[in-house]
Amino acid sequence: MASIDVREGIFSGGLPYLAVGSGEPLVYLCGSTLNHRNPRPGLERTLTLRTLTPLARAGFEVYFTNRWPGMAADTTFAEVAERHAEAICRHFSQPVDVLGASTGGSLVLQLIADRPDVVRKAVVASAAYALGPVAKEAQLKLLQGMEETGRYPAEAVLDLMPGKLRSRLLRALLTPIALLAAKRFTIENPADPIAMLRAEDAFDVRDRLGDIQTETLVICGAQDPFWTLEMFAETAFRLARGKLIMYRNRGHALIIAPEFFTDVTAFLRAVS
Repeated sequence: MASIDVREGIFSGGLPYLAVGSGEPLVYLCGSTLNHRNPRPGLERTLTLRTLTPLARAGFEVYFTNRWPGMAADTTFAEVAERHAEAICRHFSQPVDVLGASTGGSLVLQLIADRPDVVRKAVVASAAYALGPVAKEAQLKLLQGMEETGRYPAEAVLDLMPGKLRSRLLRALLTPIALLAAKRFTIENPADPIAMLRAEDAFDVRDRLGDIQTETLVICGAQDPFWTLEMFAETAFRLARGKLIMYRNRGHALIIAPEFFTDVTAFLRAVS
């Protein structure tokens, strides 16, 4: 398979992006990240491109977008969305399609609630109108660990295990492995992910969904432990122009599934 050209840039407001492909623009808001910068060449970038290349080959110019470095500690989720809205306004001449996964999905919902003028169609992957109960608990543990040590806590690695693997005995057996894995996560400026975790903890647009007119696809896995199935469904059905796709055998990391790329492309290409 031929290699794909990767361009790096910075949107206004200091938002770093990787751009791949050509065609209609698709702004891709990334999930939770420890560092507010572009993925570096090597494993980081290789894993990122797995989520972007199929969309680029489908005919989109994909802008994989991170948050800005130097985020103030009291930044709100609405302020994060507004900075993205301004970046889209300045870079593009018209509303564009926006896709977000996990934390990026939360951000897409905040964006279309606050600034629907910058979005043509929206895709919310592995996210809902607020953090799910397990997601909220896991992120609070991560936040507390980083605030205390400035490092990625081993407990957060264990929280990423599928729900059916979370027995007390298995967690005890896997703790040494989690400790080693956590040491491989480098946080260059802990203040950035800490600020973002605090901002998302307060995110909740449930009561605003009915007023959102943006055509939106909510796409999720029935095995995702971080949200309830009811939250995914309610997000889609409260939206004025919402659609739900739920994969029976997929979990949180559905963004590399072949059917994900097929369904997202079909949704974005469909004539409204």
